[in-house]
Amino acid sequence: MGAPVLRSAALGMFAITFLATLAGSALAQLRQPATAAPGATPSAPIEQAADAAVPPQQAEKQSPPLQASEKPAVFRIKYVTGDSVYLAAGRNAGLEEGMKLAAVKPPPDGDLSNGLRFRGQEHIAELQVVSVADTSSVCAILSSAGEVRVGLVAFLSVESVQNRRATDNAQESDQYSTTVGFTYGDPLDDEVREVQEKQILQESPVGRVRGRFGFDFGDTQESGGLSSRQLGMLINADMTFIGGTYWNFTGYWRGNLNSSNSQNPGTQPTTLNDLINRTYELVFTYDSPYSPVRIGIGRLYLPWAPSLSTIDGAYFARKLSRKVTAGFFAGSTPNPTSWSYYPDQHIAGAFINYTAGDYDRLRLFTTAGIAITSIQWRVMRQFAFFENSFSWKRYVTFFNSLQADEARVSPLPGGGRNPTGISQSYTSLHFQPFARLSFGLNHNYFRNLPTFDPRLIVTGLLDNYLFQGISGDVRVELPKHITLYTSLGKSSVSSDQKSSLNEGFGVGFANIGKTGLNADAHYSKFNSAFGSGQYESFSLSRSVSESLRVQLSGGKQTFLSSLSSNNNSTFVNAEADWNVGPRYFMETNFGWYNGTTLNYKQWSTVIGYRFGSFRK
Repeated sequence: MGAPVLRSAALGMFAITFLATLAGSALAQLRQPATAAPGATPSAPIEQAADAAVPPQQAEKQSPPLQASEKPAVFRIKYVTGDSVYLAAGRNAGLEEGMKLAAVKPPPDGDLSNGLRFRGQEHIAELQVVSVADTSSVCAILSSAGEVRVGLVAFLSVESVQNRRATDNAQESDQYSTTVGFTYGDPLDDEVREVQEKQILQESPVGRVRGRFGFDFGDTQESGGLSSRQLGMLINADMTFIGGTYWNFTGYWRGNLNSSNSQNPGTQPTTLNDLINRTYELVFTYDSPYSPVRIGIGRLYLPWAPSLSTIDGAYFARKLSRKVTAGFFAGSTPNPTSWSYYPDQHIAGAFINYTAGDYDRLRLFTTAGIAITSIQWRVMRQFAFFENSFSWKRYVTFFNSLQADEARVSPLPGGGRNPTGISQSYTSLHFQPFARLSFGLNHNYFRNLPTFDPRLIVTGLLDNYLFQGISGDVRVELPKHITLYTSLGKSSVSSDQKSSLNEGFGVGFANIGKTGLNADAHYSKFNSAFGSGQYESFSLSRSVSESLRVQLSGGKQTFLSSLSSNNNSTFVNAEADWNVGPRYFMETNFGWYNGTTLNYKQWSTVIGYRFGSFRK
């Protein structure tokens, strides 16, 4: 009896399994999409036959309703405040935190369908969703190229649409044992649309256009009754992705166009403000993620070797691979804070750079190149330069710059002769274990005396050159917006007869007593081969209102050196910047300088126009 019973049970199980397989195959065939006619979109699966075979009550329990159409990707802006935008859509439209959108003007035909994304309209702003409710959401303005106002429309970026589709597909796959049909349209059509969207985004990047420009009128009164007048210009630009391209125009420049002197027409003294103005940058750059070429024109640093200081000129670079870039550069060297500064000096060179990693993890940056400098078209230096940096997140940063000269005879009278060897190097290793604490070690070496303009010592722009040798520094950010920083070290060069102690201390205060007043004080004492001395300086600034800002600074320095006969000097400088109405500004400056060989009073006024985000 046992064997027949087992055989009967086995036959019964086989029959049940066979019938279940046939039923499953029939239902799967009924759920397959119908064969599409030429030109038709096979995106609507046939469900009626399968649903007819199941009672309505069971069908409702077995499968959820299918998505009738794709979720909207275009939304109206209903409210704007500050840097936030409110959309008239939320979770009901599939919006999630982190999604990115582009804001554009509504089309003339009023069609707000998803096809608006492919019209190639100029982007007014780029947005990112930061908070979502059931029927509304809040977006942050990441960047803008115009006024963001109520009535504009915003559509989802390519990545956000794809992420939302992937989320919807994952949810549907959890509800069905087998994924069948197309869930959101024809993949071929979607591929074409994706290529079109990416092309539009590449051709129309979202940037910002803002800036100020004006004319400068000034007068300088020297001791002995001498005076001179100046006519200059100011440009302050922050323009990115100009005209939907990858050209940018950024930086600050202020200079004199012409001048007149009461005694010697066409000449005027070089003041402290004139020297500081030469340290700023104003550069026109091309930097596209879709092109291997990078271009820069203007007063700029070489991005791959900023230790070369500022040049008035241009660079051209090209990516040889994802990590390797090569290029060349040429121009003059106007920056008086450079360790090898000479008036009328020119520089040209070539370089190659290797970059790997990113700032969020490990990052390696290394550059090598050769360059030549000349004065009055006679060769001054022929040297190789190297720049290396390594960082791990914010915790560890290592930097080294080095220049090695070929043997040469200086073209300057009494310039002497120098053998082949290292002429300059700077190395630093810094640690930041906490966000408010950083400390490090530095080593500075010069084979020859630096040739910076010593009048800038009191400004703090030359602190790196005041000593050679090993030093340490510490920076601490305390509560109540207080910052302390100090540096100590011994100075020594090959021509030194002795080592000398150098020390610097500083303290900064921000928003003192919640009044908006900022203050900074600095003291430094140095003793080295090229000179000895000390300086004290201070700075006070406050934004009186959204349209008015004032600043007062001053300092005193003592500098005993063969490089300068101006051994003692004191300066005070006052500045006010006022936005007049929605489109104009006025800036005024008064400076007083009293030194051993140079004494003057200087005032200047700038009247100009502002646009973009500078409007109030």
